[in-house]
Amino acid sequence: MPRHASIVLVLTLVCPLLGSSQEPPDAFLGQPDADRIAALRTEEIAEVTKGKGGRSLAFKITLADGTRGYFKPKQSFSAAHWYSEVAAYYLDRELGLDRVPPTTGRVFRWSELEAAARRDERVSELGIADNGTVKGAFIWWIPEPLKRVRMGRKWERWVRVQKSLPVTPYQRPVDYRADLNHRPGVREATDPSRPIARAPDTEARPAELSDLIVFDYLTQNVDRWGGEFTNLRSRGPGGPLIYLDNGAGFWLGEQLLGLMEARLKALQRFRRSTIEAVRKLDIGRFSERLRTDPLSPVLNEKQLDGLAQRRDAVLRHVDAMVTRFGEARVFAW
Repeated sequence: MPRHASIVLVLTLVCPLLGSSQEPPDAFLGQPDADRIAALRTEEIAEVTKGKGGRSLAFKITLADGTRGYFKPKQSFSAAHWYSEVAAYYLDRELGLDRVPPTTGRVFRWSELEAAARRDERVSELGIADNGTVKGAFIWWIPEPLKRVRMGRKWERWVRVQKSLPVTPYQRPVDYRADLNHRPGVREATDPSRPIARAPDTEARPAELSDLIVFDYLTQNVDRWGGEFTNLRSRGPGGPLIYLDNGAGFWLGEQLLGLMEARLKALQRFRRSTIEAVRKLDIGRFSERLRTDPLSPVLNEKQLDGLAQRRDAVLRHVDAMVTRFGEARVFAW
């Protein structure tokens, strides 16, 4: 065999092996992020409209190449952290969950967005810089309509070994406090007019909900539950769960919040691969991911340390559940 042919043969055999050791590219439900992220970061604006719904002011933007995104600017409203949206995206990819739509930090000129705001009173809450720019999270717009995943009362049984849960923490913070204090009144999570949850809409849904609760605990997202499950959406009827609206997280103050601790403690069944990913979560490596964003640094040292604390808390809780109930019952998926 000629020498050059031998070299070609060796490369043919070795290259696939080399490639197989490389990590797969970041993706959203199996679709690569790279082109979408590049467009969100660099393409010029073609059209802007004011966002609909939600407490905070945001903008739906169509870019010159046709890519659409949702821009959530820096603002003073306490539950709308642009950096939480961005950090949640990178954490989702670090864990290999791939449920947060492609997201990047970006800066726009306020003059490009101002007309769409239409004198909205929330403009006063925006963090417009002295140079006339505003930074924020730019999130890829999912083209298909997203379906609200409606679950009846006591759906928590799907993610628990013990079926009873006297007071559910998976509701609005104000409602949870009211239930804990036995205040009178009908609240969404316990409203007797809502049917009792029976079987989940898909076989995979309980595992997805368990993953979501773990993810929200890590990001400190307090704003997932309540409002007729408006922040619980699937990609099409019976489709995979999407992690949208991650702005109410990565708080600058307390790093362990009582409500989030209650939500973690109520969770008793887990997907094994998700907990293994949490176990392998390296904060230094995650910080390196954040440094690739145009608006780096996205999180400060206190927030990164808080994430490390919450990672460890998840693992302690899972280990305690295994000790109490056994692996087979705790690692249900």
